[in-house]
Amino acid sequence: MRKTIYMSDPLIKLAEKTRGDSRRTSGFSRRLSEIVERYQIMLDIDAQKLPELTDSELEILGEVVMGSVIDARKIRGLHLDPLDAATGTPEERKGLAAKIEPLTAGQRLALVEKVEGQA
Repeated sequence: MRKTIYMSDPLIKLAEKTRGDSRRTSGFSRRLSEIVERYQIMLDIDAQKLPELTDSELEILGEVVMGSVIDARKIRGLHLDPLDAATGTPEERKGLAAKIEPLTAGQRLALVEKVEGQA
């Protein structure tokens, strides 16, 4: 099946790294497929270790995540973002921050994917 995809900067860099002499020898599709498969493996494993979140905590996290650029900085500081949210009580926001703080980067990504409905 042929698909057309938008070539963002990370994909352009990947295409350059995997460039071959022809489309048949280029490893771009193969490498992109490996990355997607491995990312899904990480999500599947780390999603099993996520803390239980209340509906209110999920709502707070939705406010924090939806529409945001998810980059390394956002993942590193994800535990701080609920403290500034408008949703929930101060206690709920603090409780959510405390649940997120000990999570690994992979677990935080799994949490973001869960909130965005993509996991």
